[in-house]
Amino acid sequence: MPREEKEARLRAFITNHLDSHRASGVAPGVTTYRLLALSSESPVARAFAELAPEITAAGISMQAVLTRRDSQAMPEGIDCRFVTDVRVLDAHEQLVLDRATAWLGDCMRRDPLKRDAYELYSDSPVTAGYASRSFTQIWDAAGPMGSLASERRWTSLRQASLFDPMLIAGAEAMVAQRTLPIRH
Repeated sequence: MPREEKEARLRAFITNHLDSHRASGVAPGVTTYRLLALSSESPVARAFAELAPEITAAGISMQAVLTRRDSQAMPEGIDCRFVTDVRVLDAHEQLVLDRATAWLGDCMRRDPLKRDAYELYSDSPVTAGYASRSFTQIWDAAGPMGSLASERRWTSLRQASLFDPMLIAGAEAMVAQRTLPIRH
């Protein structure tokens, strides 16, 4: 699908969740939206950034991990970290909105400005749980903004793996079907 259509669908996805969140009466500060994207120019990052004022007004925290710095800065209110470990490029872009709601996009090695081949809107607690845990591992590896760890670079090829393969969103289905993940 064209980039503009993808951004519009993502904005609608976030807006629908935001409306449900407001209607549910969840206390401010309890929910955190988490984004993993190639850059601030990715369609999911653009949709996330565009809705940042509304998300903040609803009392929802926002975290983002980007793998590429570009000219567009993320808006104020989004706690943003950068990670340059090339292994992260094998991950899929993701947006986790709560314990059961997540969006997974194409592999970060693909150009986000072109038409994507993969996109999943999920209301599965299992998928959202895996995505949330993998985000947390990447978030922790990126380190706090402004520190030397904020652009962590590993020098050893024998570095322990950053990811547990079972934390890949959708891994439970791959195990059940005895299929292996595809590299993009």
